[in-house]
Amino acid sequence: MKIERLCNFYASKYHLSTILLEYLKEENNKKMKVTTFFQDEIEDEINRLIDKYNIYNMEGIDFKITKNIYEKKIDLAKNNIFIVEGNLNYINDANEYILDNLKKMTNAKIINCYNFSHQKLYMKEIINKSDKILFTRGEKTID
Repeated sequence: MKIERLCNFYASKYHLSTILLEYLKEENNKKMKVTTFFQDEIEDEINRLIDKYNIYNMEGIDFKITKNIYEKKIDLAKNNIFIVEGNLNYINDANEYILDNLKKMTNAKIINCYNFSHQKLYMKEIINKSDKILFTRGEKTID
């Protein structure tokens, strides 16, 4: 099992939505299954950007709040990208749930998304626990 951990710091819901749409546009070409865990819904922002630019196909990706992490279904038959957004406790709980369910998977990416203004004191710790950082222009390996 290969799990790659990415972190992302965003300034607003629109900023996060732009980063995710750009990233998912590229990753969807690789036929990855995208599973989301959102403490704060970004569906409205995503839909506005999709409507405005009319270039993204994000069917089947849920951008709504995940009220109960432990009821979310994880497709073990596919390579997965997990997008987790929320406070530190929410992200830790979702990551624990994901890792408990990935026993048979070969490839997975977990993208943990943090609101910069809420988590700026913990950035160094967050970055140290990650393999890469996700920016608007893509992934960057942490040196």
